This record gives sequence, C-alpha cells and structure tokens, in this order.
Amino acid sequence: MIKKSFVFAFSEYGLFSSKRSQHEAMGFIIIVALVMVVGVIFLGIKMNQDRAVQQYSDSNIINFLTASSRYTSDCFDRARCTQGFCSLNELKQKCYDNNEKCNIGTDDRYSCDILNYTYSDMLSKSWRIYNDSPVKYYDLKVKYRTICNDSATASLLSLVDITAGDSTQCYVRKIGQESFPYNHGCIVSELKICGKDAV
Repeated sequence: MIKKSFVFAFSEYGLFSSKRSQHEAMGFIIIVALVMVVGVIFLGIKMNQDRAVQQYSDSNIINFLTASSRYTSDCFDRARCTQGFCSLNELKQKCYDNNEKCNIGTDDRYSCDILNYTYSDMLSKSWRIYNDSPVKYYDLKVKYRTICNDSATASLLSLVDITAGDSTQCYVRKIGQESFPYNHGCIVSELKICGKDAV
C-alpha cells in the first residue's frame, strides 16, 4: 500500500512538473517572439530613415540654370530679342506670351516647343542617365509665379516640365533655382537632380 501511494505521488509530481516546464517554455517562446517583432519594427524604421531623401541646394545646378538662361536658341525674332536670336530667358517670355511663334530658317515653330527641346537636349548632355550613372533622375520645371521667392504661391502657368529617369532611385537630391521678374511676377526655373549617392 505504501509502495502504491508512493508511485502515485511520484507520477502526480512528475505530471505537475512537466506542465510547469511546458508553461515556462511557452512563456519563453512568447517573449522571444515579441522581442523579434519589436526588433523587426525598429529595423524597418531605421531603414526608412536611412533611405529618406536628403535634399540640399547645389551651386553647380544654380550655375547651370544661370548660364542656360543666357544660352542663344534657334528662335529668331528681331523685334523682341536683343541679339535677333532669342536667349532662353527671352524664349521663356515668348512662351509665356501666348506661346508666340519663332522663325527658324524657313519654318515657324512655337516658342514653348523650342524651349522644351533646347532644355531637354542640354539636360541629357549635362546629366546623362545610364546603368552605372550616379544620376538616376532629374526634373526641370519653369513656371510663372505672381510672387518670385514664395514657393507656396500658386504657379499660374507651367512653361517647361521635363523629367527623365527613375524617381524611386532618389536618395540624395540636389536642387537649384533661378528666376527673373516678368509681367508683375516672376518666371522661375527649378531643377532637381538625384541619385542613390552623391550626384
């Protein structure tokens, strides 16, 4: 009788001990799982912070916009352009003024078309985009604003809108802006160039 009760007590204690260790193991697994979930969340936040676009002003872009504004186009208009052939800034004015036509040899073409074509050509040669290129994307906008230095001011008219490349590859973005007063407002040129690393 003593032997039987001892066996029963031992088996009962063994069963209790087994359930207790199972509960401890389950608790440990839950804690590890929670730590892993929190770790994945923090890692995701950190990666998003690392991949956030860094944006800053760049003197090369500002120099490009300033120099290109004086570039002589193929548009000939002796009445409106100081040298006969219009600079890009003069072409922007003609584009703003009802997209006036230009004389190019024997053809007449619209000033906005010439403006966009000239800028597209200049950008593709200045910031080439190819597989291993540091430049992955660029965006040039030329707009008329009623207030020159206020980017929040609604643009009344878009004269140029040129983009090329893949904007999802932008982690470092350089920007530049050039403007001149016209018709009680301003014609503003803004260029953004970006890539995975410094461009």
